[in-house]
Amino acid sequence: MEQKYLKSFYIIILVFCVSSWQHIFSQGFGSPLTVQGIDHFSIQSAASKSLGGTSLTMQNNVNVMFSNPAMLQTLRGLQISVGGVQRSINTNQTQHYSPLKYYSNFSLLMEGLTDGISKPDTNAFYVNPNGDTIKYVKPVNPGDSVQRPFDKLGPNWSRAKSKNDPIQVIVAVPFSIGDIKVSVGVGALEYSNLDWYFQNNNVLSPSILTADAHTVSRPVNNNDTSSIPVQWYQISQQRDGTIQGYGGALAFALSERMNFGVSAMILKGNSTDKETRFERGRLRFYADYFRAESVYYYSARNGTSDYTGEEITVSGAYLGKFVGFGFSLKLPTTITRKYNASVQTDTGYHSKTTKLDSFVTTVKTIKGEDKITIPLRGTVAISLALRENLTLGVEYELRPYASAEYTISNGTTTNPWLSSNIFHIGMEFRPTTWLSLRAGAQEQAEIFQPVGNPLDGDPVSYTVYSCGGGLKFENVRFNFAYEYSKINYTDMWAGAVSISTKKSNAFFADLSYEIPW
Repeated sequence: MEQKYLKSFYIIILVFCVSSWQHIFSQGFGSPLTVQGIDHFSIQSAASKSLGGTSLTMQNNVNVMFSNPAMLQTLRGLQISVGGVQRSINTNQTQHYSPLKYYSNFSLLMEGLTDGISKPDTNAFYVNPNGDTIKYVKPVNPGDSVQRPFDKLGPNWSRAKSKNDPIQVIVAVPFSIGDIKVSVGVGALEYSNLDWYFQNNNVLSPSILTADAHTVSRPVNNNDTSSIPVQWYQISQQRDGTIQGYGGALAFALSERMNFGVSAMILKGNSTDKETRFERGRLRFYADYFRAESVYYYSARNGTSDYTGEEITVSGAYLGKFVGFGFSLKLPTTITRKYNASVQTDTGYHSKTTKLDSFVTTVKTIKGEDKITIPLRGTVAISLALRENLTLGVEYELRPYASAEYTISNGTTTNPWLSSNIFHIGMEFRPTTWLSLRAGAQEQAEIFQPVGNPLDGDPVSYTVYSCGGGLKFENVRFNFAYEYSKINYTDMWAGAVSISTKKSNAFFADLSYEIPW
């Protein structure tokens, strides 16, 4: 009977890793802030954005120079372009818990609902079988009382942020060398948007909810010596910054309808990084009840990261009267991150009012270097002229990110990302010579999967919708785009779910001036 009792409950160890990235977890769950955000590569052209990220239909548009350099050969004159973006992002997380066997108010504590439970009556009387009236003086153990949090956090959180960024300055010109038509260009642009935020208010270490991995038996009795302590804390991660690309492109005509191009960029960027851990308490589990203990621990890591690298893109295009074909390849890229951070740790007594009665502060500085090597990835495309003023573009992008290698300072290499292949589709309608109307959609995927993913290796995916247009007056062209996306995924444990949502609204615009050549 005792053996059956011992096997009826399992506690799974899940260590909050702060030194290496060994497994693919959902964002913020077991992974320190390292190279998050690098995979969010930018599309520089507002017209391409409004067309779902397609570029083969972008003739005489200098802004696709670094995504599809072969299209640079379609320029009809010297073009100068500047552009920018305004982003608004709303993120939130909601957690739900089911009752846990043997630990009656655990789910209520995790959801911050124990305030709705009154304090047990310690002055109650009852009559025993002999007819004697006995006064119940106080709870015998924590199992007879309500365990309450020592702060006002609760499990859920939300965050809103808006940001305006210049995204590009590009200039290019076509010319001829004998019978060979050539186009060259140079520019500076946003290569990757590094902005990142995640928070989890109910991290448990070891976790009592994870449904796999190593197991530990439930305590055999209610003695302190056999109890299992579980740390309960809040974590948050925040990164703000960009990686910029500086470089040039060259395109030339292989024939009247076939073009080839190559672009190269030097990558430089920086970000401000912050990670915090706030101890909410310690949960001590016994055989059939648990106790919440007040402890204090706060750690903040504030620093900066500097990024360097280079990227080369080659592309080709066949542009027929009614149909076009193209490809674009981005050669393997290594991005190196050098970081410098100050880690401050406060320890002391933490009361229910979050007041520190005493504390000890330690500060240390850490420096290091890591890198991510992104493998060869590419796109194949087709464009169709459905009517004289109506064009459809479809592209298929291959991202073998599972081969990406992340290397830390000691040389340890892991493969932390997941692969995905995505479709882009866009349509452009030109009712007049001075107006273009555009709409598009694209599949997108993150490089991580949810915790408890039933399809292991399948990343979080979502759809991005876009629309926009273009205005042309004499030699001036103005393109604009609106893009909307919503990421929604659920981390699942045995008895709990964590629902994370990220909504993004972005407005892109670029202004080009063309000098006939």
